Amino acid sequence: MISLLVATPLLLAFLSILWKKQAEVMLFFAAVVNVLLLLVKGFPNGVEIHAMGSWKPPFGINLVLDNASFYAVLVVNLFFMMISILPGKMKKSYTTSLLLLLTAANGFILTGDLFNSFVFMEIMTITAVTIASKRDNFYNSYKYLILGGVAGSFYLLATVFTYAAAGSLNMAHVATLTLSSGALLAVTTLYTVGLGVEAKLFPLNGWVSGVYSGNELAPLVLGTSVTFAILYMVGRLFGTVFHGNGSETLYVLALITILAGETAALRQTNLLKTFAYSSVAQAGIVIAMISKGTEEAINLAYFHLSNDVVAKFTIFLVAGYLIYNYKDLDGVFKKHKVLGVAFSVASFSLIGFPLFAGFQSKIRIIMEAFLLKDYLLPAVVLLGTIIEIGYVIRWNMRLWFDEEKEEEKVKVPFVIGFISIMLAIILVVVFLNPNVFLEGTQKMAKAIVDTKSYAQGVLSIAKGGM
Repeated sequence: MISLLVATPLLLAFLSILWKKQAEVMLFFAAVVNVLLLLVKGFPNGVEIHAMGSWKPPFGINLVLDNASFYAVLVVNLFFMMISILPGKMKKSYTTSLLLLLTAANGFILTGDLFNSFVFMEIMTITAVTIASKRDNFYNSYKYLILGGVAGSFYLLATVFTYAAAGSLNMAHVATLTLSSGALLAVTTLYTVGLGVEAKLFPLNGWVSGVYSGNELAPLVLGTSVTFAILYMVGRLFGTVFHGNGSETLYVLALITILAGETAALRQTNLLKTFAYSSVAQAGIVIAMISKGTEEAINLAYFHLSNDVVAKFTIFLVAGYLIYNYKDLDGVFKKHKVLGVAFSVASFSLIGFPLFAGFQSKIRIIMEAFLLKDYLLPAVVLLGTIIEIGYVIRWNMRLWFDEEKEEEKVKVPFVIGFISIMLAIILVVVFLNPNVFLEGTQKMAKAIVDTKSYAQGVLSIAKGGM
């Protein structure tokens, strides 16, 4: 079953080149099949692997499904399923890229091999660049391609160093070995840079605003599915494989990222750029908590990430559609009250306003930081929240209450209104019952910190074969 999560979208990506008219159906089919496979499967009891070519670990390539990778791959495929039912105009000419991106994201999460994680990350970057180039956004796509190439080089270099130091590329095997302090410092520093571009860490996040604001599809994909996949790998590498080594650097960069992202968001006059920088800040919060290394801190990191990607999908869906259908957004929500309500709920959830999911994760993060005797992170989060209130209120006031321009009302496709309001309802439901996400993120965090079970599971079980 594990290999199907990668093989199905990959096969359909090739077939979509031959049968272009059926490409949208193939994307929907791939995402739905993967989601159904995962839902039928449920959280695995322990670690399950698929050894390619029956090569037993630590040799060969293997895909690993444990509670951490299960939750991450489920989230990624759910978002792709929603993207697959969006109007064809939003995905025109990019369905094959989306299928390849789904393949790469699933492979990136599931692989138990460092070199193949580099390969899948490269495929993710290249396909994301093609999606970002939609609507002639070539300059920003090119900038993203260059930075992605630099990140890939550092990631590959880190993998080479790991092999030189450990003699293995299997994550579980590396996790059982004792590396010298010098090797650990070099490897974790290189992985920080390698993942930092896609994870939007300061100062490697200069591409975000241009790519996210270039079209309506890129922020939906990059700000949700790709972000979740990358931040999963941050936890897997620094939490499981390298036992928390290098997390101090991550923590410092994450704090700077929070403040830099929020400050940049406040200065923006473009709606998509504002929330692109907001994504940067939220990624900083998640990475800061991952760097703490405790099970509860990692649990809250992914709980906050789950809330953030739901809110961001809503915001980017609403904002992206309206920006490319109206010349002026002043008072536009008077024409589209359903979209306005969904946007407001999602944006207030980002702040951490009571009644919405973001409140549950932010307050728990602050309380956990105090329990860990870290007073700096709560201060930074609270300062970031004050800045966040400024631009969220400003945009809501403008979109709801500014004088409406005499533009003809554009009919919004039913599916956009339906998805946005359903996600907004989920944000309220999670506030009332946080266990909707916490049950999954707790299992995810436990799997990430339990290096012994991960290593034993991978190295002692070798079933399957292509």
